[in-house]
Amino acid sequence: MVRCIIGLGGPLSAEFPFLRAHVGRAFVEHLAEAHSFGHWRPTSAALADFAEHGSGIILCRLWHDSASGTSFAPMAAKQCLKYIGIRSPEHFVIAHAESRKSCGKFAVTEGARKAPTWAKPVLESLCPQFRPGQKSVEQPLRIEFGVGAPSRSNLMPQMDRFHESRMTAREANAILQSAFPAAFEWLLKRWFGPDAVTPGAVMRRCLPQDVRQKELNEELQKLQRGAEGVE
Repeated sequence: MVRCIIGLGGPLSAEFPFLRAHVGRAFVEHLAEAHSFGHWRPTSAALADFAEHGSGIILCRLWHDSASGTSFAPMAAKQCLKYIGIRSPEHFVIAHAESRKSCGKFAVTEGARKAPTWAKPVLESLCPQFRPGQKSVEQPLRIEFGVGAPSRSNLMPQMDRFHESRMTAREANAILQSAFPAAFEWLLKRWFGPDAVTPGAVMRRCLPQDVRQKELNEELQKLQRGAEGVE
C-alpha cells in the first residue's frame, strides 16, 4: 500500500538554517537524504516532485511558482494524490510549520481546523466537507513542526514577515536533530505497526542518570584513581 508525505514550503526551504514557514518541505527533503529515498522525480501530471522508497512511502514536494508570487499548491496537492492513487486520508499526511509551538517540538492533529495561513489552502482542498446527516468525516492528519513566534516587542517583524524569516542555527538544529527524527518514527509506527524497527527517537526521555552524567563520570574517575592508589 502506497503512503505519501506532502511537505509544504517554498523551493529554498532546505537551505540551512531553514525558512520558518517552509519547514514542511525541509522535512521531506531531509528524509529523502537521511533515509536513502530515490532521486527526486518531477512529474508534470501531478505538479510535484516525488522521491520513492522501497517501503512504499512516497515523499512529495509541490511545485511553487515563486516568479509570479502565486502558489498552485492546493491544485497540485490534489493532483499529487490522484496521480499516485491515494484515496483514503489514512494513507497520507501533510507536514507544515506551526508558530504556536517552540522549535524542536512537533504535534499531530487532524483536519484543517486552526491551521496556519501557509497550510490552510492545501488542507481545505484535501479535507472532505461535512454534510448534514453524516456521523463522522475522516480527515487527513497533519504534522505540525514548531517554528516559534515573533516577539511582542516592536523590534521583531510581524507574523506576515516572521514566517518568511530564517531560523537561527540553534533553532534549526533543534528541528533537524529532534523533531524530524521523532516525527518520522511516529509515522512509521502508525503506518507499519508498533513492531516497525526504528532508531527510537520518539521514545527518548531525559532520565535522571542522563542529567547527572557529568557528575557520574567524575565519581567514576575518582573510583578509578582510588583503585590505582590501592594497587
